[in-house]
Amino acid sequence: MTPLIIIDAVVAIALVLVGAAATELHLARTHLRSVADSAALDAADALDEAAYYRDGVLPGQGVPLDDDGVRRSATALLARTPQPADLIGLGVVAPTGSSDGMTAEVTLAAAVRPALLPAWIGDGVTIPLEVTSRAREGLVLP
Repeated sequence: MTPLIIIDAVVAIALVLVGAAATELHLARTHLRSVADSAALDAADALDEAAYYRDGVLPGQGVPLDDDGVRRSATALLARTPQPADLIGLGVVAPTGSSDGMTAEVTLAAAVRPALLPAWIGDGVTIPLEVTSRAREGLVLP
C-alpha cells in the first residue's frame, strides 16, 4: 500500500509542477503580447518626420511610417516599460518595421525559465517565446 501512495504523491506533485509551469508560460506570453501591442500602437503614432515634411500627407493617405522609426519607437517603449523578471533577453527582433508605410509591425522575443522547474533539470532550461503585433496608423486626411 505504501508504494502506491508514494507513486500517487509523486505523480500528483509532477502534475502540479507541470500545470504551474504551463500557467507561468501562458502568463509570460500574454504579457509579451501586451507589450508588443503597446509597442506597435506607439510605433504607429511615430511618423517619419523627413518624409512628412518632404512629401506632406496626401488626401486619403496616412502619416508615413518607416522601418527605422518603428524600430526606434518600439525599442524606446520597451526600455521605459518595466518588465517581469521571468522574461529573459526581452528585445525587438526582425521583422520589425513598416512594410507598406502605414502599418507598424513589431516582433518581440524573450525566453522564460519556469520558476517551479526542479533544480535537477538544470538552470539553463529556457523556453523561447516570440510574438508579433501590427497596428495601422489612424490619422488619415479626407
